[in-house]
Amino acid sequence: MASPPPIHSKRFRKLFSLAAIFLVTMSCCTQFALAARKVSTGAAHDKAMRERYEKWIAEHGRTYKDSAEKARRFQVFKSNAHLIDSYNAAAGPGGKSRPGLTTNNFADLTEAEFNNIYIRRRPRPRPPPIVVGTGFMYGNMGLSDVPASIDWREKGAVTTIKNQGSCGCCWAFSAAVAVEGIHQIRTQKLVSLSVQQLVDCSTGENNRGCNLGDMDEAFRYIVHSGGITTDKAYGYEAQQGTCRSSGKKAAAKIRNFQYVLPGNETALLLAVAHQPVSIALDGSNTAFRFFAGAGIFGADGQQCTTDLNHAVTAVGYGTDENGTKYWLIKNSWGSDWGDNGYVKIARDVASNGGLCGLAMQASYPVA
Repeated sequence: MASPPPIHSKRFRKLFSLAAIFLVTMSCCTQFALAARKVSTGAAHDKAMRERYEKWIAEHGRTYKDSAEKARRFQVFKSNAHLIDSYNAAAGPGGKSRPGLTTNNFADLTEAEFNNIYIRRRPRPRPPPIVVGTGFMYGNMGLSDVPASIDWREKGAVTTIKNQGSCGCCWAFSAAVAVEGIHQIRTQKLVSLSVQQLVDCSTGENNRGCNLGDMDEAFRYIVHSGGITTDKAYGYEAQQGTCRSSGKKAAAKIRNFQYVLPGNETALLLAVAHQPVSIALDGSNTAFRFFAGAGIFGADGQQCTTDLNHAVTAVGYGTDENGTKYWLIKNSWGSDWGDNGYVKIARDVASNGGLCGLAMQASYPVA
């Protein structure tokens, strides 16, 4: 029998080299194929994202000053869309599904840009003033004295959703909604009141037009000025201007305003059972900013702080089919946000002033 060739033979070295070349070539081809597939997949995803962006632009009527600005906004949109998609793909606590997020009208804004326009830190809540006539008028009532649920929209006491735009005057919208509510409850006449009058004319200690303000200062202005006119007579301009209230006929008047007992959701419920109430909360977190509207915010793990930086109006409360209690909140970010401009926020789930601090700084007008 012939002996096998020694491993150092020329023939073996040649075969070994050919095999090595083959393996290296196959490895390179595989890596090239994977890289090509990755590039192809990335290009497909980018194309899909661009199509999503163009559709979003058309839906929201967005225009940009030039192609460079549009390209920059696309990158912001893509980043927000990835964040939203990741959030929606993840399960909530215990593996449960949770209310989703959506690419709403804020999707082409960075977090810093959004916060600069819509979110500003509010002063810490004041204690209820110890002054005759400014106490808590619903303090002697109990839960048995009010309905298990109420929606002031159904009772005709809430006007259509408004959009504050680029003016940080959520405080004025919140106060106007509360006055519109008590005016309708007292007179059976629903009137859309002038937010712009409050922006221009309510310039108390903490009120700075588009740079935040307090609802109680707005109420105080309405009391001392003899009322507030209609939105039709003094239209919204999304910027602060010179006060032009002189000669405008008051469409609604109030006698005073009161504070809800701070941090007490039961007291807040007693007040909302009788009228819409202005509240402050934390609106800065991503889940709230992009909330799609379905379900109850906070019922499935959404988190927020008690750093009060946004003003809204509580226009109802109730309990859903799963037994989850909620507040019905009217916002001023347009009908594209949340549930056609509204959001349900979990009730009685936080002991530190309500979820997002919504029970810490509530007030309402007295007509």
